[in-house]
Amino acid sequence: MAAAEIPCYTLSSQSEKHRRARNWTDAEMRGLMLVWEEYFEELKQTKRNAKVYERMANKLFEMTGENRHGEEIKIKITNMTFQYRKLKCMSDGESVPPDWPYFKTIDRILSKLPEQSDGRQQAGPSTSQTEASQSPSAKSTPLYLPYNQFTYEEREECFEDDHSESSTSLQSYKLRTGERVVKKRKLQSFNFQKKKLKIMENMLEEQKKLSRAMEETCREVRRILDQQNIIQVQSLQLQERMMNLLEKMVSKSAP
Repeated sequence: MAAAEIPCYTLSSQSEKHRRARNWTDAEMRGLMLVWEEYFEELKQTKRNAKVYERMANKLFEMTGENRHGEEIKIKITNMTFQYRKLKCMSDGESVPPDWPYFKTIDRILSKLPEQSDGRQQAGPSTSQTEASQSPSAKSTPLYLPYNQFTYEEREECFEDDHSESSTSLQSYKLRTGERVVKKRKLQSFNFQKKKLKIMENMLEEQKKLSRAMEETCREVRRILDQQNIIQVQSLQLQERMMNLLEKMVSKSAP
């Protein structure tokens, strides 16, 4: 009976290689979050965890009716872990979590890693589960509850709460981002106006220097012209005196 309940994957490796992967639906993603949280400890304790992923695929099939391979689940979890770490690094220091519906859930799952590693060093699985259940949580919900302790309505409410909180966080994040953009634009505009004013002041100072230089040149030209006029007057006076002398000489030499 147990073997009959397990879905059988009969696709050949060649056809699976060329088959395009289906997109994950919202129901599958929610189910995957619950399955991942349930098998998280087992995944971290085993190095060769292909069978664990297959069991996760079977569990996901029981929850959603969707047929997924263990390798697909492994790739999806790897991609989501990378996306989570990327968003967490980008939002470091921000009080509002990033706009991703699964960020809080993955954060809750991955936050169990240090506690589980300490439990493995001290005792077996029962001791680690006891420590995980007794450890204080930074959130209002516990870090882990077995899948069987959740009803369908409770699982729906859990993800709806996460989604509503993400929507509210997104609105406040966009508002704060918009305010930062406006402040940045105002600062850039102020800096531009300041630079523009500085350039205009420099141009005005250069024009004043040119005006002073032109005035000095004009004064020098007037001085030279005045000297030239004086020399011309003196030359005319000298010519007149010479003419007078010549006339006197001529008059004396006449009989």
